Amino acid sequence: MKITLISPPFGEYVKSGALARLTGIDEVQKSEGLPIAPPVLEYLAGLTEQVAPDVTVELIDLNRVDFSAKLLDSLSSDLIGITVLTPQAPWAYKTADFLRKKGFKVVLGGMHVTVLPEEAKPHCDSVVIGEAESVWGEVIKDFKAGKLKEFYRGEQLPLVNLPQPKKGLLKTKYPMGSFFTARGCPFKCRYCSVYRFFGNNIRHRPIDEVVKEVSESPYWLFWNVDDNIWGAGIDRSIKLYIELYKELSGMRKWWIGSGDLVSVQHSRGSELLKSARKSGCTQVMIGWESENIKSLKEWNALTKQGGDRYDAIRKIKDHGIDVMLFLMTGGRQDTPDDYKRALELCDKLKVMPHPMQVTPFPGTDLYDDYKPYLIKERGWEFYNGNRVVFTHDDPLMSVENREKALFYLRAEAFSPGRVFKRILSLGLKGFPMTHLTTAMMQIPMSRAFREISEGDPYA
Repeated sequence: MKITLISPPFGEYVKSGALARLTGIDEVQKSEGLPIAPPVLEYLAGLTEQVAPDVTVELIDLNRVDFSAKLLDSLSSDLIGITVLTPQAPWAYKTADFLRKKGFKVVLGGMHVTVLPEEAKPHCDSVVIGEAESVWGEVIKDFKAGKLKEFYRGEQLPLVNLPQPKKGLLKTKYPMGSFFTARGCPFKCRYCSVYRFFGNNIRHRPIDEVVKEVSESPYWLFWNVDDNIWGAGIDRSIKLYIELYKELSGMRKWWIGSGDLVSVQHSRGSELLKSARKSGCTQVMIGWESENIKSLKEWNALTKQGGDRYDAIRKIKDHGIDVMLFLMTGGRQDTPDDYKRALELCDKLKVMPHPMQVTPFPGTDLYDDYKPYLIKERGWEFYNGNRVVFTHDDPLMSVENREKALFYLRAEAFSPGRVFKRILSLGLKGFPMTHLTTAMMQIPMSRAFREISEGDPYA
């Protein structure tokens, strides 16, 4: 038996091109391709080997490989699995429909179909809802017996004896791998689906299993895909970093991830940061969200910020770890001035931003809050963090203005001069890897963002 696992493309969808004419599937104007080997694909391949070692697995990352007629003709699998995030849903559904017409059995899984399984079901033979560990073996067993169920509902199990991601199956090379150490989040930010999908209580992987996975991986740079790299508990995080340092010392491996600010302001915050840097952490994406206090209150995002978040950012940088601020723009409480304030903030702190449109994803509290304002003509493909999907009461915050303002903010924030100043601001504690990894992140974004900016709509 052979299973093909597909990661759909990210990017802006277009309805023309040879593939669209051949299959009716919208093509995607991709960027240069994501730098991270798709975590879900490699992990599901490892899970398949664990629960059904007799099954052959093929992995296809459509951010690196074109979904061409040649690729379609080469597919020879018994079962095809597609993992689906919200902006990928229209493409995934059309592709699944096409593949089923060609005689393939298709299983859909991922966050989007977990929230909307009834929406997904007409497009596939089976929907995997939630986490796969408890049901993937059953899916394969039922398929072999010709008795696939319409829905499989995964349980939230303890994270012990998990499979290692299966390396070597992807057809292209990537500069970064990934690992995770925990699932779940204690914060209940209204825009976030993490605590809904993985639970409000944090489940930890055994530290020795995490260390073993990272040490045996062929990658030298990693993204820790935990929602919060140190929010799973100060004591546990410090212990994890110490063990990573002991095992990886001399291996020349480094990692980046996403974290909160309240943990940094803990009484053991300096110890936490010191041990994180020694373990190989060079950069952290911080959920700053907004400078607008009304928006932070609307999103219930104040709890994870702590008392003095400006000082916390400086503290992280002083320990040799660079910072990227995750910023959400264009919310219903935001004003045109908030775009300028975001740029001034990053200049003041000498950190790079990661600005995105406020996006009320299905399954979140914010989706329910914003339902009366959603633009019905904008389908799931617009829920990609670049496009506006809801109305605003201020005429100056029109759909067009908010989209242009975001693209302009990105272009200005990643101008060559600003990028150079930020790199120069990094201290010697993280030299040279903090400087190298931040340059790897910022220089490609500088080029890409300048190409698509149409100027400041609020000039």
